[in-house]
Amino acid sequence: MGIKIAKTFDVNSDMLIYAIFSENLKSVPKYLPEFAKKFLVERISKKEFSAKKGEILSTYSLDKKLPTKLVFVGFGNKSSFTAKKSRDIGGILGKFCKQNKAVKVSFTVPSELNQYIEEFLEGGKLSQYVFDKFKTKKKKDSNVITENVTLILEKSDNKILEKISRAEIISDAVNYVRTLVNLPSNEEDSKFMVDEAKKIAKDEKFKLTVFERKDLEKMGWGGVLAVNWATPENAKVFIIEHDGAKNKNEKPIVIVGKGVIFDSGGYNIKPGPYLDNMHQDMAGAASVLGVFKVLKKLNIKRNVVGIAVLGENMIDGHAYRPTDIIKTLSGLTVEVTNTDAEGRMMLADGITYADKFKPESIITIATLTGAASIALGNRYSAIMGNDVKLRKEMYRAGKDTDDLVWPLPIHPDFKKKIDSRVADIRNGDTGTAHLAGSQKGGAFLDRFVGKNKWCHIDMGGTAFSTSDPKDYEVEGATGAGTRLLIKFLENR
Repeated sequence: MGIKIAKTFDVNSDMLIYAIFSENLKSVPKYLPEFAKKFLVERISKKEFSAKKGEILSTYSLDKKLPTKLVFVGFGNKSSFTAKKSRDIGGILGKFCKQNKAVKVSFTVPSELNQYIEEFLEGGKLSQYVFDKFKTKKKKDSNVITENVTLILEKSDNKILEKISRAEIISDAVNYVRTLVNLPSNEEDSKFMVDEAKKIAKDEKFKLTVFERKDLEKMGWGGVLAVNWATPENAKVFIIEHDGAKNKNEKPIVIVGKGVIFDSGGYNIKPGPYLDNMHQDMAGAASVLGVFKVLKKLNIKRNVVGIAVLGENMIDGHAYRPTDIIKTLSGLTVEVTNTDAEGRMMLADGITYADKFKPESIITIATLTGAASIALGNRYSAIMGNDVKLRKEMYRAGKDTDDLVWPLPIHPDFKKKIDSRVADIRNGDTGTAHLAGSQKGGAFLDRFVGKNKWCHIDMGGTAFSTSDPKDYEVEGATGAGTRLLIKFLENR
């Protein structure tokens, strides 16, 4: 999307869009053309337009000096205008422009919007995301998106250009993650993910280390390898490093992402409806890649390490089974009680390896449990961990970005539930497994954290939308976790 600032609208625009706050209804903006003022006043008098959030009113212009379509979009009350509302309205307007095949638009920016123009543009770009890579007969104009936006500022702002740049950088990263998560597993295996990491490392000049199956066997990554017994070549791990801190000896933040290419559940096979979207089970690893796409572009001055544990949880004569006992990279042994609790097996090894970096903190991110969606629905990711300050920082980053999180407690009794009679621990509770499933997954991971500060993000209900997407989302992958982690790192 090309965005430019101009003193007046582009007459060749498909739409000229006016932002209207509810306070302006009593005194229609003076800069409106006379016929537009008359049109707006009439609609207001008939109570056909009240400028509530996201409300859209449009008409056509016969004036050749104006774009052919004039659009009024409601921004609600100035007093209650927020970054979230700005992003939502951007999403609503972005979808409207796409539906109306508006390739070029001019948009008036009231001074109140300057503060939240980044969120507004972000919402617009995210709302127009299309995934139709595999459509052989694309619907006519289905790919039409807004390619050129002219912003007419009511009041100049020396930070506008920076905000525009940030909106494009972050939106591009989120849409990149969405595409990774939307890709089907027959098109995207562990090698594909590693290749993406190589591209990013090359473009951004990051250090990259890749462990193939033989490396993992030699080093003893038992959790990753066990999950992959049915598809051994998919067992891979990559480590990508950003030395962004002024003090090169500063302890890094290590982000460990789950990258299960497809999760059948193994011998604890998932019921049919839950299998439909299990290509999304690599969303944690995808978010790691999304973050590393922007670290340098946004000049984030932190040392950050990304670890992605990659694999596939399938079924054949070699697949791991309930009652198997697995030795993990940490040396701890795990009794397998549920082969569908595979993400925690892989993350356990990732957490253990993260300790080698002597981290300031460890963040794990995964579509770990369906229980997260049962507990919190599709608007909040669950967070857990052993450090209150870290959880509060993640919560704040979620509020800042509308990539929301909510803390869940790991009760001491939940930790006892994963004790095993025949091994050190077990990967699933029995008897009460249907209760507090997310927290018990967190309790399992906690055994591998040691003395490190740790926060876990469970995107089980937020990484993929099958219905009821947000105003700036579309059905399919949401890119959840990407903006959250970026903001978390920036806030630090």
